[in-house]
Amino acid sequence: MIIHANGLQYEEVREEWVPVRLLDSHQVVRVEELLNPKAASVSFAVDQCAIFQGGGSWILLDFGKEICGGIRLVVRSSSGTVNWRVTFGESVAEACSTIGVKNATNDHSPRDFEIVTSNMSDLTFGQTGFRFVRLELLADAEVRVQNIFASSVLPYFEREASFETNDTLLNDILHTAAYTLKLCMQNGYVWDGIKRDRLVWCGDLHPETLTALYLFGQIPNIPNSLTFLKEQTPIDRWVNDIPPYSVWWVVNLCDYFAITGDKPYYEQNRDYALAVMARLNSCIAEDGTMNFPGGYGMEYFLDWSTHQTPDAPSGTSSLFRYAAEKFLAVEENADCREILRKLVRYIDTPTTRKPVRAFQVLAGRRQADDAAMLQEGGAADLSTFMSYYILTATAQAGGTDMLQMLKDYYGGMLSRGATSFWEDFDIRWLEGSSRIDELPKEGELDLHGDFGKYCYQQFRHSLCHGWSSGVLAFFVEYILGVHIQNGGERVTVEPHLLGLTDIEATIPLRDGDLTVSIHNGEMNVVSPVTTTVIEKF
Repeated sequence: MIIHANGLQYEEVREEWVPVRLLDSHQVVRVEELLNPKAASVSFAVDQCAIFQGGGSWILLDFGKEICGGIRLVVRSSSGTVNWRVTFGESVAEACSTIGVKNATNDHSPRDFEIVTSNMSDLTFGQTGFRFVRLELLADAEVRVQNIFASSVLPYFEREASFETNDTLLNDILHTAAYTLKLCMQNGYVWDGIKRDRLVWCGDLHPETLTALYLFGQIPNIPNSLTFLKEQTPIDRWVNDIPPYSVWWVVNLCDYFAITGDKPYYEQNRDYALAVMARLNSCIAEDGTMNFPGGYGMEYFLDWSTHQTPDAPSGTSSLFRYAAEKFLAVEENADCREILRKLVRYIDTPTTRKPVRAFQVLAGRRQADDAAMLQEGGAADLSTFMSYYILTATAQAGGTDMLQMLKDYYGGMLSRGATSFWEDFDIRWLEGSSRIDELPKEGELDLHGDFGKYCYQQFRHSLCHGWSSGVLAFFVEYILGVHIQNGGERVTVEPHLLGLTDIEATIPLRDGDLTVSIHNGEMNVVSPVTTTVIEKF
């Protein structure tokens, strides 16, 4: 149990393991000793050490999966203190990068810096997102290294959902989405990234909130994050200085309350939610046009792909309708009614952008070609943030290709060595590009270092971002078909198998676990005695 000075409490688990693969080395003797588990403390009796032979000797290691943490370096012997350069990378190419090359940075968490060790030392360095490490000795000395461990930090929760289907790729996608989110649940909050964006972003938080609640049930990270954002934002400002993010705060609160039934927390925050919707109402004219003071150029921010485009206001107006409907599902509210009345008069700009069209569908602004437009090009124009909304809207519009879309999209990352899901991904990046667990070969593009967009270009691009976990929420709500109401007092189970034949799933509810088994065309549901289950299969 960790207790902050401000009273925030949370539990975490620390894990350590040796590298799974030596990628390369220079002037290091017996380097294979680093792959062998041995005494985890400096020992006079241990002589199975890798020997770094002078300045410029280095190793490049693979720890097998994305990690939030650093490395523990156990030095058996050296002549006094010695300097090293350690470079962490979410890809091999990033671990071999130099700051400034291909936008390599130390933003938000230093991942490329010098360290100092001494004789018989046992020290831990780094707090970032990584899988690969390049360690270079800078001193003109011989150093015997007994161990290099990855030191990882993950949250601890008493219960965790499980999902298995007859589709192995889908299983890998769901497990990776869950692991991605767990990595981003740090210090009792939900961050968006563990290398870069180690922050609580309120819009980004929504798919993270849904996924977390389906995975772990009622946990403190969601209310901790919402409370933190509220306490940092007086009502005359916008959450994260982005007007739509204040509205996302209300959406997060409503979904948290609906799924957990945490009425005390909802009541503590109700007045703030009411004030946000009242302020939003005051920014909308009778004809549905919007004007946000203090928007700082982010007035109509739905996502990066639509930022400052002509149809961005159409996307955000639909988001506001979506939020008003969420609030009205919890309680009656005059401001929400006014928002809906005025925004129905808003004249949408025609759009070919899937995020904008998706929110138009989610807000009830249906058009005859919604399904065709959202499925056009399959996984093209999905994004890791918007995938939950695009897939959900496609389903609501009557689409049938959602399973293949998500497998092509998320499977594309897995096919190139991903062990967590990324800040962004475009399936067109796969053409002629490398794996992230190898250096690019001659003629190949660097999948990490040569791509990316907006503020996440090249090596600044995060390869572990919590918002990408929303694919798991889509699976729960549509494919598994579980809808939780009143904190689990009522659950509807209406699967849409999309060609799957078998599913085994367990989801934690407030009073126990909900288990759904589907085999041979039959479904069996087991729930807590306090839950009323409505089955539609």
